[in-house]
Amino acid sequence: MNSRILKICVVMMLTLISTSAKADEGMWMICNISHRTDSVLRTLGLELSPEEIYSADQPSLNNAIVMFGGYCSGVVVSSEGLVFTNHHCGYGSIQSHSSTSHDYLKNGFFAKKQKDELPNKDLYVSFHLSTIDVTDKVLSYVPFDADERTRALIIDSVCSLMSEAVEDTAKFIHGEVVPYYRGDKYYLSIYQDFKDVRLVCAPPECLGKFGGDTDNWVWPRQTCDFSVFRIYADKYNNPAEYSENNVPYKPVRYAHVSLAGYRPGSYCMTFGYPGSTSRYLCSYGIVDMMENENKPRIQVREVILDSWKNAMEADDAVRIKYSSKYAQCSNYWKNSIGMNESIERFGVLDEKRNMEKELNEWIMSDTDANSEYVGVLDSLNSNYASNSTYKYVCTLIEETLKGSSLNMLSLDLLNHAISESESEGDYIERKVTEAYKDIDMDLEKKTLSALLKNYASAVPDSTFLLSVYSRIDSAYNGDIDAYIADVFSTSKLANQEEAKRVKNIKEVAEDPVVDLTFEMLMKYYMYSSLSKDTNNDERRLEEALRAMNKDKEYYPDANFTLRMSYGIVEGYSPMKNIVYDYYTKASTLLDKNNNYPTNRDYDLIPTVKEWFEKSNFGKKYYDKTTGDMHLCFLTNNDITGGNSGSGMFDGKGRLIGLAFDGDWEAMSSDVMFNEKLTRCIGVDIRYVLSVIERYSKGKRIIKELTIEK
Repeated sequence: MNSRILKICVVMMLTLISTSAKADEGMWMICNISHRTDSVLRTLGLELSPEEIYSADQPSLNNAIVMFGGYCSGVVVSSEGLVFTNHHCGYGSIQSHSSTSHDYLKNGFFAKKQKDELPNKDLYVSFHLSTIDVTDKVLSYVPFDADERTRALIIDSVCSLMSEAVEDTAKFIHGEVVPYYRGDKYYLSIYQDFKDVRLVCAPPECLGKFGGDTDNWVWPRQTCDFSVFRIYADKYNNPAEYSENNVPYKPVRYAHVSLAGYRPGSYCMTFGYPGSTSRYLCSYGIVDMMENENKPRIQVREVILDSWKNAMEADDAVRIKYSSKYAQCSNYWKNSIGMNESIERFGVLDEKRNMEKELNEWIMSDTDANSEYVGVLDSLNSNYASNSTYKYVCTLIEETLKGSSLNMLSLDLLNHAISESESEGDYIERKVTEAYKDIDMDLEKKTLSALLKNYASAVPDSTFLLSVYSRIDSAYNGDIDAYIADVFSTSKLANQEEAKRVKNIKEVAEDPVVDLTFEMLMKYYMYSSLSKDTNNDERRLEEALRAMNKDKEYYPDANFTLRMSYGIVEGYSPMKNIVYDYYTKASTLLDKNNNYPTNRDYDLIPTVKEWFEKSNFGKKYYDKTTGDMHLCFLTNNDITGGNSGSGMFDGKGRLIGLAFDGDWEAMSSDVMFNEKLTRCIGVDIRYVLSVIERYSKGKRIIKELTIEK
């Protein structure tokens, strides 16, 4: 596969937008840009040709964009394979190298020489090679009268075979067939993975996570959310597993960095891998998401976070072990809160219902032409209502499982796929070792006990209780703490040395931790199977919308494939008498630190505070227009989760920032874009460079970059 594979571009026309310099809703596939769209983008400020953005035949900006770790985005910024991404994207790797004696989370990290750069097990970056439309081939295997479950099984099998057909393990190439428009279209994306990725630089946590949970998803921001990694390859510049003999990768294309800055109205585009949106979801689906996903997620995660927070603050060793898990847990806890509030505050459901009323009137106006869509909304209403309780309980189970490290370890062992080069015993020992690095057993006991108490009180009625509660009642007089103490004293998985000696899964088949995990897993599958399908009707709803609005271009929902969004630098007004500027300056960070001395999210370690007080940022990194040291800035680009670490580029294709968040007022944008309020928050690349050069003394990194003024 590879040189002979034709890089067929997926031609996705960007919607015609006003030339009045407004953002365009949508995360667009970038393979080819039409002449019409090119003229619109040039009016906004784009100076690159379509071929300079994406080309199958020559180096283009596309070649500098990476999928980072399978969950974030990043941008290659040097001829030696340096990658910029967010601090929170590199957080797990930074945490894995941290200890009480080398607290890289608290104090930051900088490798003074290349030999000091730290390898990261299981971390990889992926380069997009090509995208091919395979819709006709995939759907040709589906019988006309197939029900949704049969259709899904057939398509899943066909997509797996097509992905396997392009896999080339020797060259680290893999393919993935992904559905678009809920399965109306299918595209095969082909990637090349680089598995030797090393940590080069990370700011102290008080900069990289400044604001913490308090400011997460909120503007104004001062977070210096970046980290620096380097891709390594073999001596022939090919991807390879980690080796001391590997050398820095020579990329096909890397991004230049700009110190020119931006002003209100300046053009900005992002490139990255947005994870998931549901812009065409019906009103019943949104209610289901709010009530049966977000609400139980919020409730369970509050239990988890409460269990961890005090223990982390009291013990540095525990803080380091749980910091990455805490960050992951809290991120979508707050996201779910904000999304529900935003949906209610801005009348998203009313807008959806009005659209559905219009759609239904169109369907009924010509039932001969639109017969396949008749009753689609009634069917969605009925099925979502029927599924409601099952969905709620499934979310409770899923979130409860995620809160226990031992449950997640046993789940991993129950679901693992053993590689040919690794015995089952070696696999188990490796997984146990990895898990125990970040486990505090006293905290695990406390957390699992709290989770089981919460589950019992949160389920709709006793029919949804696990059978373990009957055992707790009969053998422990209903004392969950006593049950947990017994589990941890008898479980092999709760003892690291015993767990490492396990050679196959059968040895722990009756282990109390595995038993508890298995029961939750089976209950989850049972309730999921009782739920009625809604995907087929949601797909029909999307088809009907496109049929009703034939002149409108509909972009596909985000699905963690390479996308571009474009817009301008712009502040916003969330409510009357409040207007937010388009950037934050250095003094605002000190203001938060000084004005909220009891809020740990605004703490600064002494060296950072002194650096800010002396304003030792470097004259070249100040904005020439405002005279301020810019920290973060706003654009009206359309992004979502997965875009973290995406490069933010000016009209010349130069890097001006890294996207890392959205604003609180537009948290509902995953289901409905709000042109007035949706904003992308980015860290100014000049702030990043200042921290690297002036605070971390990382001049060797600066020398690698191509910096334009």
